[in-house]
Amino acid sequence: MPHRRSRKAVVSFASTHAAMACESACHEAGLAGRIIPTPVAIRADCGLAWAMPPEARADFEALAQARGLVYDAIYDLEL
Repeated sequence: MPHRRSRKAVVSFASTHAAMACESACHEAGLAGRIIPTPVAIRADCGLAWAMPPEARADFEALAQARGLVYDAIYDLEL
C-alpha cells in the first residue's frame, strides 16, 4: 500500500538540543506530532524537525512561548 501524503506543519531547529527539548515538551503537553529527519525542502542547521498536524500549530506556538522553546521556523509542507 503506497504512502499517502498529507499536509503537515514542520518546525525547524538550529540544534539537536532544541529539537529534543521541543519533543519532550510536546509529549508532556500531549500535543500531536513526532520528530522526523528535516525535509530537503527546508534549509536548517539541524537534521531533525518536528512534524505535526496543521491544526496543532496554534497549540504548539502557545506552548513554545510559554516554555521558551527555541525554533527557527514553521513550514506548511506536504509529506
